[in-house]
Amino acid sequence: MPPLLSLAKVPSLIFHPIRGHLTARSLTSVSEFKNQWSNPNDILSLLLLLGPDVLQLALAQLAGRSITPVAFSFGWAAYSISALFKAIGGTFPAQGVQLDNSSLQYLDQRLMPHSDFRAIVIGAKSGHARENKSWVIGRILRDYELREKPHTQDKNSPDWEALRVSVFKCVSGSKAGHPALDFVWYSGFVVMLIQQSIAVIPLCLFGEWSVMVITIFGTLLAFSHGALPQWGREKWDCPRQGGGTATITQGNGSRHAMVVLGGPDAPDFEILAYSDGSTVSAITTRAASAVQTLLWLALVISVAGLKQGSWYLFSIGTIGMLQNLVVAGYSRSPEAFGIHIELADTITDNKVSKVLGRLEERYPLVGSSLVPVFYPAGFRPPVEQKQFWKVANQRRQAVISDISADLIDEASVLSETHSYILEPQSDRPPKDG
Repeated sequence: MPPLLSLAKVPSLIFHPIRGHLTARSLTSVSEFKNQWSNPNDILSLLLLLGPDVLQLALAQLAGRSITPVAFSFGWAAYSISALFKAIGGTFPAQGVQLDNSSLQYLDQRLMPHSDFRAIVIGAKSGHARENKSWVIGRILRDYELREKPHTQDKNSPDWEALRVSVFKCVSGSKAGHPALDFVWYSGFVVMLIQQSIAVIPLCLFGEWSVMVITIFGTLLAFSHGALPQWGREKWDCPRQGGGTATITQGNGSRHAMVVLGGPDAPDFEILAYSDGSTVSAITTRAASAVQTLLWLALVISVAGLKQGSWYLFSIGTIGMLQNLVVAGYSRSPEAFGIHIELADTITDNKVSKVLGRLEERYPLVGSSLVPVFYPAGFRPPVEQKQFWKVANQRRQAVISDISADLIDEASVLSETHSYILEPQSDRPPKDG
């Protein structure tokens, strides 16, 4: 062989083992990627441990009936552990609402979340304003404001509304705690039907029945969480009939307020707003939560050992997760929350004082109960309204004097330390919202 040809083959001889090693490793990597993407069962088992907060909100939206159609999805295993921890007495930091500059905490042994929308509840008769903790009241106010037409931001516009007060009355013969069925409730069954249809595909094509069994088992477990009677007890933890007139609003600065007239069919919103101590987990709830957690862990182990059909199960979980997200945040009517009310009157104006005056005129004690809310620094009525508000104040004081003995002392302290309706001053224009 010529010397030049021999030298030309040296690099090939030297690097050939390296090229061979790289080629084999590349083939191995390609095979690993292919196997992972063809059957991502280990990732599915991890996904089942994500997102418990969304599931709690979805259950809170639909709970109250014997069937709660929240679809099987990712996050149920983690939620079951969280629910068990709460049922046996654990606490978690609350999200959103704050009182006295400190975060609220989930109370021990409760399943329902706290309100995720700020609201206060003012009793018309007592005049007491309570910071709301009820998830139901917070969602009713949030969805009411979402349904209202947008206000103009131009104060010089004839359509400017400084405050809109919507007055509702309870539907005759209704009782709180019986939610109406709507799109959100029915969506669960539609999604479950789609999930089961997908789960049947690998059975028909490959004879693989594990995906169908896991889907059915997960759906039944999801139903079992919503079927716990404690959901209904916590959701409407108040006297469900015979409540008094109450106003729900975000407070000073808000341009919306809901007034629910009292009556034999009205729930007690004042008690519901602070309902976080009378309902605790029953022994059956704790036992059921423990069994549910064990079953979900068994399901996670089964998913981790799945050899075929992982993409079908991934599709099923993704569809269920989308349903959970929609249910958790969807705007609903008060009837869907078990509060059956209908609009009776709407009062609005370009001045807050005019709205409160007309509200007090049509519904005595209601307008005056909102004066300290919308005028926390004191309210100086115009001269022409002085006599009207003087009579309104006298009417309120007469009612306070008739309240039962356990409330008189507290009402007296409030009346001595706060003077919300002040004498008008002639040397400067009256203050208004």
